[in-house]
Amino acid sequence: MADTATPSSRTALARTYLEYQRKRDIDSFLGMMSDDIELEMPVVGTLTGKDAAEQLFRARPSAGGGELLWAEPTLEGNTVAIIGAGSPFGPLRLRLTFNSEDKLSRVELGRQPLTMDWAKAPTERPPRPTDLGAEGFTLRKADAGGYAWAPDHWPYQNDTPRGAWPAVEANRGILAPYTIYDKHEVWADSSADLYEAAIRERWIPATHISWGTIEPLPDHVEASLDQIFSNISELQYNSNQVLMGWLKEISYGYHEVKLYLSTQAFDQARHVEAFRKRALSNGGGLGVQSPGFMNRTVYAAFRFTEFVTYTNIIRGSFFAGLCEWGDKLGRSQADRQLFEGMANDLRRHLVYGTEHLKYYIRHDDANYARVENWLGRGEAMFAADLRRDTALREAHILALGDSVAEGKQRLRELRETQLQKYLRTLEAASIYGHEEKLVPAFKDVIENP
Repeated sequence: MADTATPSSRTALARTYLEYQRKRDIDSFLGMMSDDIELEMPVVGTLTGKDAAEQLFRARPSAGGGELLWAEPTLEGNTVAIIGAGSPFGPLRLRLTFNSEDKLSRVELGRQPLTMDWAKAPTERPPRPTDLGAEGFTLRKADAGGYAWAPDHWPYQNDTPRGAWPAVEANRGILAPYTIYDKHEVWADSSADLYEAAIRERWIPATHISWGTIEPLPDHVEASLDQIFSNISELQYNSNQVLMGWLKEISYGYHEVKLYLSTQAFDQARHVEAFRKRALSNGGGLGVQSPGFMNRTVYAAFRFTEFVTYTNIIRGSFFAGLCEWGDKLGRSQADRQLFEGMANDLRRHLVYGTEHLKYYIRHDDANYARVENWLGRGEAMFAADLRRDTALREAHILALGDSVAEGKQRLRELRETQLQKYLRTLEAASIYGHEEKLVPAFKDVIENP
């Protein structure tokens, strides 16, 4: 009998076969086979005859790739070819051959031959790097041309790398946990440079601090210093763990921001480690926990920029001001090294914070009011901590002066230094004249510590 089947009928039969496979309708797809059918399948090898086919499929009801994603069938002479994705062995190729009676005479399942089509992705091919200079092959130099372009909105909800050719929809896998897809919510122009600086300037508390220079101190001085060090370690732990929670929210389109923020998280972890070690290193120990108003405010930040306002801008500038007094507080080379190392890290945190706030404010006029609202909330909670933290206040007085009167005077000077650092930080973020808008309780605790 002449073969009168049309291409459309053969591809339709192939779809029917796949549908029977998907439903595990063994009787129906066995009915499509000729008595002398040949099956060639991975592991099993070659089988002949419908009885052998039935034995195979009834013993293995999932055989045939019912869970695979199949492309549209294509006709190749007497054979219909279908490419399947989702196999742990890579792409598969199913070939169905029909006889003149439209019965399956051969079913062949095997791996899809390599075509190198993936290598023809229309992505940009940047030039080879030359003249790298002393800094080497930096992130900014690598992200050249179109790879440097970070869109205002990132369109992919999975881990598609920026600049890569996205997979077809069916192959993109499950969604990532991202919630931040807009550039203005995280961006700072210098993120790539800050990442490189953080990698170069990292310090190791265990070996870079001259721990042997620490000598015994009067009990009240050591207890005071340990209280200050305990406070630094506690607050940086709070900033660190909340930041690590935000990292997974930021989509892949802004990878240089995520890379920089990972170094900030590492910096904060290092501060936790270093100042905790110092409190435990000279016969003292950890002090009293802070009241925690600012900590809970950091935990409660609904937006990433709100978090940055609390940690990089408010807390970061006050810690930077404290580090400027490291030579007055420290009693050893190790103490001064700790403050110097933290100060260097905080400079990067402040740069990111100010540049991000500038970018965020420029994006939308309404964002300025939002930032001022967050500043007010942060100042109020920070003031609540400072006013109620008797242990930290008295520790500063004892550590800064030889008498209570001298210590109180120097604490006022320290608070003024920290306030000016905070106001200059806001000016760098294009927020001017904020001194007139300071929360009264915050201003009072600075003037009357």
